[in-house]
Amino acid sequence: MEERDIYEKINPEVVESILEASELEKIPRSIKGEKVKEEEKPLTQNSQREGDIQQEVKNNVLTIQQGEPKSGNDVLKNAKGFFPRPFKKGDIISVTVVKIQPNGVMVSAGSKEDHFIPIHGLSLNPISSPEEVVKIGNKIDVLVMRDGNNGGVVLSKKMADYVKKWQELKEKFKKNEVVSGKVVKSIKGGLLVDINGIGAFLPQSQIGLRKGETVDSFVGKTLDFHILELDQTIRRIIISRLKVLSELKEKERMKYLVNLKKGEIYTGVVRSIQDFGIFVDIGNGIDGLVRVNELTWGRRKPAQEVVHIGETIKVKVIGVNLESGKVALSLRQSKPYPWDVVDVKFPVGSIVEGTVIRIHPFGAVVELEDGITGLVHISQLDIKRINKVEDVVKVGEKIQVKVTAIDRDAKKIKLSRRAILEEGQEES
Repeated sequence: MEERDIYEKINPEVVESILEASELEKIPRSIKGEKVKEEEKPLTQNSQREGDIQQEVKNNVLTIQQGEPKSGNDVLKNAKGFFPRPFKKGDIISVTVVKIQPNGVMVSAGSKEDHFIPIHGLSLNPISSPEEVVKIGNKIDVLVMRDGNNGGVVLSKKMADYVKKWQELKEKFKKNEVVSGKVVKSIKGGLLVDINGIGAFLPQSQIGLRKGETVDSFVGKTLDFHILELDQTIRRIIISRLKVLSELKEKERMKYLVNLKKGEIYTGVVRSIQDFGIFVDIGNGIDGLVRVNELTWGRRKPAQEVVHIGETIKVKVIGVNLESGKVALSLRQSKPYPWDVVDVKFPVGSIVEGTVIRIHPFGAVVELEDGITGLVHISQLDIKRINKVEDVVKVGEKIQVKVTAIDRDAKKIKLSRRAILEEGQEES
C-alpha cells in the first residue's frame, strides 16, 4: 500500500487541518520504519481534542509499521467515530432525521454530532410544522450551506430541493418535456407561475387565451407548460401554455387524420377560396383542399361561382397523405353522378329549363344541370328557317327546351325549342 494512500484513508482533510506541516512530514517517515519523535510544540486552541486526534493518528501509523492492522479498512474501523464527517460547502449529502422539534429537526450525518435544521430550511413552500415534510427515520438530501470551517455546520433541505428542482427543470427543458405549475398571480405583461417552488413567467402572448377567457381567470389554476427559456444564473424561466395547446391540437388532428378513410363523405365549412380551389374545414383542425376540377361534374367554373366562404357543404375524401398531413377532397363526388339518373330527372318528352353555354354553327349546347348538357340543333331552334344560331339565342341565355332523345351510354341528349313553339301554336 502506498504511504499516501494509508494517510488519505484516515481522512486527510480533517488531519491536515489539525496537524502542523512538520507532523505531516513525520508520519510518512514513520511508515518507513523511522522513529517518531515526540512533538515539542504546544498544542493549538482545541488542545485536548486535537492532541487526542494527533495521538490516535500516530498510534494507527505505528500499528501499521508493526503489522497491525493489516489493511487501511482496519485503520478506518479503529478511527470510526473519532473523526468528524467532512463537509464541503455546496455539496448535497444524505442525512437521517433523528428528532423533530417544533422549530426544526435534528439530523445525523453519520458522525457523533447531530445537526439542527430550522423549519424554514425544510421546504420550498411555507409550512407550520416540520412533520408536514419529514418524519423520524426519513433519509433526506440536504445542501451544505456552511462547512464548519468558519463556524458551525449549516444544512438546508430547502436549498437541496431548490438545486434539484433546477436540475429537473433543466432536463425537462433539454428534452422538451411538459412541466406543471400553479398560477400565483397576474403581473405586468403576463402571469407569475409557481413550478414546485420555483417562479416562472408566462407572457400574455403565450397564455393561449380563448373566447371568453381573461388573464386573471387563470389565477389559482394548475396547468401544463413548455419551457421556452431557462437561465439559472439570473433565475429566469419563461414558459408557454400556447405551445402545449398547439401540441395537443396537433395530436388530436393526427389522430383524426389517421382515422380518415378514402371514400367517406364529411360535412365541412368553406374557409378559403383560391384560384386553384377551395379549403374546407372538416373538423379537428383538418382543412382539406377541393381543386377546381373537383368542384363540379360539368364544365369548369371559377370557385367563386360554386361556393362562398362560410358555406356548409358536403365533400368526399379522395386522398390522405399522413406524412404531409394533406387531405384531398371532392365536392362533385359527394353527389350522385348525373348521368346515372339522367333518364329519371329528364325523361323523354319532359320540358326543362337550361342555360346556353356554347354556340356552334350547327346548334346550341344547353346545360340542364351540373354535368348534364344537351344539343339543340339549328333546325330545332325555331319554327321558321334561320341562318345563324346567334339570331335566336345567345350564350348565358336561359331557354325552355323539350327532351326528345337520350343516349346515356354516349352521354348525349337531344333537345328541341321548336317542339315547344309548335305546341304553343296548336294550343292557340
